[in-house]
Amino acid sequence: MVAGSLLVGPYVNSRPAVGLARADGRIRLQAWETFAGISGTAAAALTGLLFVAVSIRIAYIAKSQELRNRAAQTLSLFGTVLIVSLLIAIPRQAYSTLGIELVVLAVITGAGLYILDLRAKGDRSNQAIAPVLEAVTPTTVTSLLLLAAGIVLALGVPAGLYVLVVPVLIALVSGIVSAWLLLTKITDSAEL
Repeated sequence: MVAGSLLVGPYVNSRPAVGLARADGRIRLQAWETFAGISGTAAAALTGLLFVAVSIRIAYIAKSQELRNRAAQTLSLFGTVLIVSLLIAIPRQAYSTLGIELVVLAVITGAGLYILDLRAKGDRSNQAIAPVLEAVTPTTVTSLLLLAAGIVLALGVPAGLYVLVVPVLIALVSGIVSAWLLLTKITDSAEL
């Protein structure tokens, strides 16, 4: 058996390969399909939670440009995770291809989240929850880490997939907190 052969072929000596990449530099889908499946499913389910939260508090959220834009930021974070999951699940693509896709996604996401943040800050609401929503939505960190993961992968370094885990987790956790706050902390007595 050749040293390292366990990492490149689909099967060597009847044992499944355990590496992250095949010899041709393409991603081993089976190594990341669970991550993509769990994160994509979580993002889709949490998008539903966000819609429930917004629909329950629609009267207050609709009156506030800040709250509408914070809810849109949360939706964008969940959408980003969903797209990342779909990109990982594309069969037989090279690391560099995934990296380029992630760089493009990071730029689009970062620009969109930045615009939503500017719009949210343009018209402050009287809701006490508004500054908390701003603090728990780490849009810049998520976009920059997504960009870093994309650049590392575009350079053909498989470790970029591990870098990618961090912005996915940050987006999911901050989105959960934001959706929960939108659902529970908007007060009925505040005037908008």
